[in-house]
Amino acid sequence: MAKKPDEIAKALGVSITTVRLVLGGKAEKYRISQSTQARIHDYVKQHGVKFDLTARSLKLKRTHTFGLIIPRLANPFFARVSEELEHRCREAEYQLIISCSNSDEETEKELADGLVQRNVDGLFVVSSTSHCQKHLSNSISKPLVFLDRDYGDTTAPIITSSNYEGARELSAALLKRAEDEPVYFLVGGIDQPTIKERVQGYLEVMPSLAGNAWVLQSERNRTQDGEQMMLALWEKLGKPPKNLMVSSLPVLEGALAVLRSKLGLMPPKLRLGTFDDNRMLPFLPNEVWSVKQDEAEWAVAALKAMTQIINGQAPQSKTIATRLLHYPNSC
Repeated sequence: MAKKPDEIAKALGVSITTVRLVLGGKAEKYRISQSTQARIHDYVKQHGVKFDLTARSLKLKRTHTFGLIIPRLANPFFARVSEELEHRCREAEYQLIISCSNSDEETEKELADGLVQRNVDGLFVVSSTSHCQKHLSNSISKPLVFLDRDYGDTTAPIITSSNYEGARELSAALLKRAEDEPVYFLVGGIDQPTIKERVQGYLEVMPSLAGNAWVLQSERNRTQDGEQMMLALWEKLGKPPKNLMVSSLPVLEGALAVLRSKLGLMPPKLRLGTFDDNRMLPFLPNEVWSVKQDEAEWAVAALKAMTQIINGQAPQSKTIATRLLHYPNSC
């Protein structure tokens, strides 16, 4: 069992101050003998050491914890961002507390308040609304780094992806293979700035009639929203589309579930375009394009911005480039 500094001091017959100086890397400065240093290090190597984190936090006025608020872990992208950020925080000797707002404004505010009351050193937040992002910016005194959504209502750093450019590239790839057929776009979470950028990129490439005839929208960005939009498209066409673009993996999951229930299988001639990548996409019997976001780079940029704030430096927002992946039809 790991020992506390006072237990190490008692076992070795030295002062607790000596133990703390050695473990804190200050032995040479205070001229502690090499033999005493060796005894302490050997003892710690054998038994381990356990610090009183509460007392340490009170002394330093820091808890070495961060809070992360995301819409939901069921969204594969946010799940991967959370995992990458937790890993980077742990490497930097911080613990990350992850909470889900379910895209609800009041829940997001309550979670933020709760994390502040737990004295986290900073907050990473994917805000559900413009109003909520503005509210947190004005009411939270802790360092803030926003992720994914730039509503334009904060001076805090924001880490996001090149959604407009990614959407243009994806739309162009689908249109090139569309064979003069419409490229329908199922859009979930239409009020989110991230999604607006994706729609803008799509409309930049598609014919002018696409905005009114080819786009189906939903206020939320869930699997059930994908189902509802796909059912509406099926009712409109009476058959599966030849080309389908979706705004996220949850929307794609819902759309594919409807197609499978209607047909009993996936129509292999359907061309698919989606945002975010998944290992299962190459196993579909379809030609698929996906706009991959770099979750690892997001985590690095987010932690860097947070560290800059804590160290009194000017934090840097960052827009991270996306990458278009293509999975040819293997059937």
